[in-house]
Amino acid sequence: MERRTQLSIILINTPGELAKLCDVLRESNINILAMNIQNAKDAVEELFKIREKTRRRIALAESYRGILKDSSDYSIIRILVDKPEEARGRLAELEYLLDSEPVLVFTLINKPGMLGQVAKRLGEGGININYTYGSVMEDAEKSIFILHVSDMERAEQFFANS
Repeated sequence: MERRTQLSIILINTPGELAKLCDVLRESNINILAMNIQNAKDAVEELFKIREKTRRRIALAESYRGILKDSSDYSIIRILVDKPEEARGRLAELEYLLDSEPVLVFTLINKPGMLGQVAKRLGEGGININYTYGSVMEDAEKSIFILHVSDMERAEQFFANS
């Protein structure tokens, strides 16, 4: 397990935008190691579904409808790259909307139950996994999983001490 920097980029949700982003990274000789893409509208819809299922009033329904309308034009791209600082600088130069944050990267043996073991250990330590994404070829020996957790320092200490 190691701490790495993930970039989160907001892209306009139109054909060709991901290709443009990939071209920028390729031209800068930056390799994408893992990627997650989520339409912003889908994320807002999920919140609305949670609100309905739990019957919790998180915000006014009208607010959700406005956010849903505004978010339908965008996607959130989370990427792990081999040169995050160079990528961040180049994308900022080109005025991409982006942020960076630490994530935990696990290289796991590619067999059933390995991610579950990591999740169980974090849960036992009282550390929440906010989201995860991974990358693996079916016949590969190892996989890579990126975890965004509620308490990065505690998670690192937890795995260092066990």
